[in-house]
Amino acid sequence: MKKTDFEYDIVKHEKFFYSQLSERHKRQYAALKAMEKGYYGVKEVSKTFDIHIHTVRRGKKELILEIIPPANKIRQQGGGRKKNAAHKQFT
Repeated sequence: MKKTDFEYDIVKHEKFFYSQLSERHKRQYAALKAMEKGYYGVKEVSKTFDIHIHTVRRGKKELILEIIPPANKIRQQGGGRKKNAAHKQFT
């Protein structure tokens, strides 16, 4: 096989891979890529994956502090709209 047979569109495959991840894993993967790129990495990665800068920074914080999430949990417990009698749905 020739060397040219092994040329791939890395950016395309990277974005596909990124789209298959959960929210937490997306955040941490983006942070890892930003740390790889260096000083302006957060800005570049946020543009590449079309996410907010704070999301990448939060992922960096999670990686640096080595925060281990509870098993089989994607979102924090207690998140979302609170159950309240005033928010009853009328049919």
